[in-house]
Amino acid sequence: MQYRLYDGSKSSKSNVLETVLENRGITDCYRYMNLDDSVIIPYKKLDNIDEAVDCFEKHYENENTIAILVDEDVDGFCSAGMMYSYIKEMNPNYPVKYILHGKNKAHGLSNDVIITDDIKLLIIPDAGTNDSEQCEKLKIDIIILDHHEKEEDNEHAIIVNNQMSKSYSNKDFCGAGIVYKFLQALDERFWNEYADNYLDLCALANISDVMDIRSLETKRIINKGLSNIRNKCFSSFIEAQNYSMNGRINIHNIQWYITPVINGMIRIGDQEEKELLFRSFIEQDEFFEYKTRARKDKPSEIIQESIYDKAVRLSKNAKSRQDKLKEKSVDKIVEIIKKTPNDNKITILDVTNLLNNGLSGLVAMKIAELFNKPCILLNQYIETVKKDDKKKTTMERLVYGGSARNIDHSPIDSFKDVINSSSAFNWGKGHANAFGVNLDIDKLDEAINSLNYILQDVEYDSTYRCDYILDISEVTAKLIVDLNQFSDIIGQGINEPMLAIENISLDRVELDIIGKNSDTIKFKVGDIEYVQFKCKEGNELFDWLNTCWDDENNITFNIVGKPMVNEYNGVKTMQIVIQDLVVINKTDQEDEEDVW
Repeated sequence: MQYRLYDGSKSSKSNVLETVLENRGITDCYRYMNLDDSVIIPYKKLDNIDEAVDCFEKHYENENTIAILVDEDVDGFCSAGMMYSYIKEMNPNYPVKYILHGKNKAHGLSNDVIITDDIKLLIIPDAGTNDSEQCEKLKIDIIILDHHEKEEDNEHAIIVNNQMSKSYSNKDFCGAGIVYKFLQALDERFWNEYADNYLDLCALANISDVMDIRSLETKRIINKGLSNIRNKCFSSFIEAQNYSMNGRINIHNIQWYITPVINGMIRIGDQEEKELLFRSFIEQDEFFEYKTRARKDKPSEIIQESIYDKAVRLSKNAKSRQDKLKEKSVDKIVEIIKKTPNDNKITILDVTNLLNNGLSGLVAMKIAELFNKPCILLNQYIETVKKDDKKKTTMERLVYGGSARNIDHSPIDSFKDVINSSSAFNWGKGHANAFGVNLDIDKLDEAINSLNYILQDVEYDSTYRCDYILDISEVTAKLIVDLNQFSDIIGQGINEPMLAIENISLDRVELDIIGKNSDTIKFKVGDIEYVQFKCKEGNELFDWLNTCWDDENNITFNIVGKPMVNEYNGVKTMQIVIQDLVVINKTDQEDEEDVW
């Protein structure tokens, strides 16, 4: 285990807020903590937005059928939900429809999307920027409201995209953010005041799509959205997760307890379940009969269940199924990687028969974390490609499609750029460090060799970045309380405060192993409780505790951990949650026998 202070860190204990925020690149701490609407960028700075409004107005005034394509993630559901609901708020009887993808984790105008002849305007939120060929074939008006980087020219749609707008400085804004800007423009054109009604979904989308909240506009939008949650579906998820969230609605809790549940449904739910989830996002009030489970103190009964409660229940069930599948898949993949050790600069593996395709990104992220290097997980599929442009003939070929994920604190700024610099790959598309790839079946070895060459000088640093390095005697309850104030503002770019604590010296009697699975270490020094969860064999302290039985034996170690104030039944405990540790010195039974 290695740790160091952030570069240039002042490590001032007299101004904890300033220290931690400056470590994360926030230079004006007061402004960041007291944002107002002055940081919100005018929508007119987005290229093509007036043209998009003109196009929408033309179709709306003629009551032409408008369709909205729903992308396969939380941002996609929120973006499409905002657009659909806004139109219905303008006119409840307007002919607007939504289109759900027919296969898991599809994006944009993939081949599972069916556009019927009655549709005159197609709106694609959170996708579509690079779907030039598909847009050309449709021969209808298309408005794309997206935030993904441009990979190719698309002259067959009106594209409103912050990444493509030089005057729009906020590049850390999700698809729902661009939809919100479009709704603001529609407000002005149609003399409405509806756009702000959807700030809660915009906040949920920005959090779920892991947008960097060091962006002042993004943070302001999130603050406003979470302070006034109106959407019935979003509210139901919060109510269902209230216990886990400890009653606190903040970025961290939404990211950890709401987003994964919704994603679970989108990743592995069936078509009927996903459609029900979207209907709940657009607040189509419905009720269903539901038979509750029998309990010892209460027999089963048939109750009326709202669409919102049903969406939450089904999503939680899907999340549970997803977690089990993910755990099994990760275990299988880890075993394969361990049996074929190599010094490749990335982990790249064909998982066609090992992994549900809807989980490839989630599992790739976990594998990257476990092996501390970028990961690409590949699935074989049949792709239809052009054979002859003039004759408009096509052919089918077997290729790899997959998900690529970079690691936190990676020395590689954009893993996608690395992939696209290699001639072995057909393309990498998506976000800079979380994206999809396409690769010919016979070019896997070439891809590995190419990436090893490109990344030959890259060293992956697993060193923990800490806000403070302290002797155990310097850790106080006041410091923990001061650092706990970050619990409501942590998110992407503003990660949790981290402490390195040195020279912890304890006798065996002062340490406990607790928990249902006997895998949690717990001890107390002064007023501070220290705890490490899910310990496994190989953890030096855990191994020592399981083999040392003499209460007077002693161990000295250093830790890195996250400070928090844990509240249970009204009792607050100052706590450090240990992330990692290293043993410096120890005495145990075997040592004493050797001395004897």
